[in-house]
Amino acid sequence: MTLSSPAIPRGPTLVERLPRGSVLLVPALLFLLLFYVYPLAQLIGASLPGGSGKNYALIFSRPVFLRVIAETFRVSLVVMAVTVLVAFPYAYAMANAGRRALLFLTIALLIPFWVSLLLRSFSWIVLLQNTGLVNQVLLGLGLIETPLKLIRTEIGVILGMVHVLLPYAVLPLYSVMKKIDMRLMEASSICGASWFHGFRRVYLPMALPGVLAAAILTFTLALGFYITPALLGSPRDMMIAQMIAGQFSEQLNFGLGAALAVVLMGLTALAFALFGLGRVLLARRAAA
Repeated sequence: MTLSSPAIPRGPTLVERLPRGSVLLVPALLFLLLFYVYPLAQLIGASLPGGSGKNYALIFSRPVFLRVIAETFRVSLVVMAVTVLVAFPYAYAMANAGRRALLFLTIALLIPFWVSLLLRSFSWIVLLQNTGLVNQVLLGLGLIETPLKLIRTEIGVILGMVHVLLPYAVLPLYSVMKKIDMRLMEASSICGASWFHGFRRVYLPMALPGVLAAAILTFTLALGFYITPALLGSPRDMMIAQMIAGQFSEQLNFGLGAALAVVLMGLTALAFALFGLGRVLLARRAAA
C-alpha cells in the first residue's frame, strides 16, 4: 500500500484576484491603448528622430520658441483669472436663484455649447471691429472719440477665450456652491459680522474647492487654444498651438511639431501637479 502526499492547495490565479466586474473595463482600456497611448507613443517617437533630442534642444535654445511658450502661459493665466472672476458671481446667482431664474441662467450659459467654436470666434470679430457693436456703443455714449482697436489684439483674444471657457468654470463652481448652507451666512450676520466679512470668512473658504477646480479646468483648456487666438489675435499674440499647427501644415517639420506638442503636454502635466499641490496644501490648512 503506497502513501500519497497531501494535495497542496492551489492559490487564486491572477484573473481570480481581480475585483468582480473588472472585465468590463477591458473595452475601455483597449480603446485608450489604441486611440490614446499608441498615438502618444508615435508622437514621442516622431519628436526623437533617430533617438536624437535635437528638436528639444532647438526649442529650449531658440528665443522665439521660449517667447511663445511664455506668452501661452501668461495669456492662459490671465484668461483663467478673468474667467473665474466672471464665473464666480454667475455661479453664486445660480446657486441661490429660484426655479425659473435658474432655468434662464442655465439656458443662457449652455447656449454657446450649441454653436460651433469657429462661429463664436467670427461673431467676436463682428462685435470688436472698428464698426462693430462695441465701438458703436462707446462712440454713441461719448466715452471715446475714435474707435478702439479691439480686434487683432490681446484684449480680443482674452475676451474670446473667456467667452468660450465660461461654462467650464461656472459648472464646477455651481456644483460646490449648491451644497453650501446659506444659513451659515445668516448665523455670521447674527453674530455681528458684516456681509463682506461673513462672505470672506465663511462662504469663500467653503467655495474654494470649486474655485480651484474651475481654475485648473480653464487654465489647462486655455493652453491648447488654437482657433480663437488665430482669428482674434495678431502674430505677436501667437500661442503654442498655432506654432504646432504651423510646423505641421506650413513648415512640414513634423519632428519639431511633435516635440512642441510633447513640451506642451509636459508643461500641462506640470501645471496639473502644481494645482494638485496647492489643493493638498489648502486641505491641510483647513484641517489644521
